[in-house]
Amino acid sequence: MKRHPALVPLSRQHHDGLALGVMVERGLRDGAGPVATAQLERLREQALDLWQLEFRGHFEVEEQIVFPAARQAGEPALVDTLIAEHEGIRLQFEALERAPASELRPLLDQLRTALVNHIRTEERVLFQAMQAAMDQPQLEALGRAVTDALPALCLSLGSARG
Repeated sequence: MKRHPALVPLSRQHHDGLALGVMVERGLRDGAGPVATAQLERLREQALDLWQLEFRGHFEVEEQIVFPAARQAGEPALVDTLIAEHEGIRLQFEALERAPASELRPLLDQLRTALVNHIRTEERVLFQAMQAAMDQPQLEALGRAVTDALPALCLSLGSARG
């Protein structure tokens, strides 16, 4: 099913999260030896930058706008699961920020796995279910709310517009 325009801005951000997952996966696979610590530190910084600039606000938009709409569209159990995953991913970003270099490899790998799996569930299950259950006016209203909220909550978009 083609993505409804109401959800496209979130799908674009999901693409950024999946790209981070690929970058971390490659970095963990290729990073070995004396260069490994510097590479792991770069991966940490890239992950934290994406969190600060985009995904912190992205999560808020989903929790404040998308998830309530999904509940009304008949997906309360899935929403509860996704909210719990958001909390787990937040905690993983916090741990990554504080971790010593010796703990970066497993933390980055765990974060990558959690983020990629979460995004795939939202794209393949939640968004598909919402598109099937919501009518055109509901989806259009959702799209307006998402479009209005993203620039205020996602620094990557807010700075681009300002």
